Amino acid sequence: MNIIYPDYKNSIVNLVSSILEAYDVKTNHPPLKQLDAKTLKMKKNIIFFILDGFGMNLLNKFATSTKFLNKNLISPITSVFPSTTSAAITSIISGKTPWEHGAIGWTLYFKEFAKNIDYLPNWDSITYKTQNAKKYNVIDYVGADNIFNKISATNPNVQQFYLTHKELSQSSNIIRNSGSAEIIPYSDHEHLFKKINKLISKGNSGRKLIFVYSSSPDGIEHHHGVYAKEVQNFIREIDSAIEELNSKLAGTNTTILITADHGLIDVDNYYYTNEDEKLFDSMIMPTFPEPRFISFFVKRHKMKQFEKAFQKYEEKFLLFDRKEFLKHKFLGKGEMHPKIDDFIGDYMAIAISDSAMKSIYMQNGKWKKEFYAHHAGLTEDEMLVPLIKIDTQS
Repeated sequence: MNIIYPDYKNSIVNLVSSILEAYDVKTNHPPLKQLDAKTLKMKKNIIFFILDGFGMNLLNKFATSTKFLNKNLISPITSVFPSTTSAAITSIISGKTPWEHGAIGWTLYFKEFAKNIDYLPNWDSITYKTQNAKKYNVIDYVGADNIFNKISATNPNVQQFYLTHKELSQSSNIIRNSGSAEIIPYSDHEHLFKKINKLISKGNSGRKLIFVYSSSPDGIEHHHGVYAKEVQNFIREIDSAIEELNSKLAGTNTTILITADHGLIDVDNYYYTNEDEKLFDSMIMPTFPEPRFISFFVKRHKMKQFEKAFQKYEEKFLLFDRKEFLKHKFLGKGEMHPKIDDFIGDYMAIAISDSAMKSIYMQNGKWKKEFYAHHAGLTEDEMLVPLIKIDTQS
C-alpha cells in the first residue's frame, strides 16, 4: 500500500486558508496554489461542502456514479495527520494544523478529569455516555478559534451559515465552533439541498458563506465497508443532487467547494493490546487516541520489552519513539498546543496497512461489532481527499 504523508502546503488546511483569504483574513498557512484567491474574492456566495470520509479512493472507484463531481475535480489534496475526523474537522473549522489545535484523535486522555473522553461528541470513552459539558468542558482544553469569527472580524456583513445534521446541531462542540455562523439543522439530504437553495436565491441580497457538513459516507463505510453498495448509492445520490443544485443556482455568482476530512480503508485485522502479554505488561495505561494511530505510555524499565513485543506488528504499523515522531512533524507546524505534550506517549504507532489495534476497554462493551473500515493511518486511501470546485453559470 502507498504511504502518503501530510503535505501542509497542499492540504485541507491550505484550502481553508484560500477561503479565509477570500474574506481578507490573514492566515499562518499558505493558500492552495490551484485556487485563485482573487477569483474567490469576487464571488457573492461560497458553499463549502465537507463530506466526511469521501476520499479520492471513492471518486476513483465509483467514477461512473460520480461523473459530475469527477468532471469538476481540480486535484487531490492531503488530509492532515492523523487522518481522522477529530483532527481534520478541527483543522477545517479553525484553519490550523493538529499541532496548533491539539485535537489529535477521537479519544483523548484528559488528566484534568482523570478519564478518556471522545473529544468531538464529548462522550465518556468507556460508558459511551455524553458528558456534562459544564463539568467536563474538554473544548476549553483542546481546539482553536473558528473561521467564522475570523471572517466576521474582517467582513462583518458576510452572512454565515453552518448546516449540519439535526442530531448534531445541539452538540456543545458545534455550538462552540460555529462561532458567528447561524446553525441550520437538516433532517436528510433532500432537506439539506432545499435549505441551500433557499439560502441562495436570486432575490436574496448580501454575501454568504455556507458551510455544510455531512457525516456520510463515513458512517456508511464504517458499518458496511469502503466499497459497499450502500456507499456507492450514497455517492451517486450526492453527485446527482449537487449537479441539480448547480443548475438551480445559475446566475447567483456562487462557487461550490467540495472536499473531505479524510478517506477510509477496510480493516481486516484487529489486535487487542490486552491479549499480547508482553506488550500489555510493558504499558502504563490504555492506548489512545485511535485504533490506527496509537500512543503508548511505557514503563521506563520495560522499554526494550515493549520494542521487542511490537516487532511482530512492524509490517502493519510504523513505530516511532517520541523524539522521532515529533521530528517528522506529522502534526504540522506553527505554535505547539500545550496539550500535545499530554497526548504524545513514549512510542507512537501509525497504521500503514489493513490493521487496527485497540485497548482492553474497547474490546467488548460499546461496540457490538467491529467496524469494517477505519481511518487515521498513512495509507493513500485515508490521506488523499478531492478538491472539487464548481462555478455556477452566469
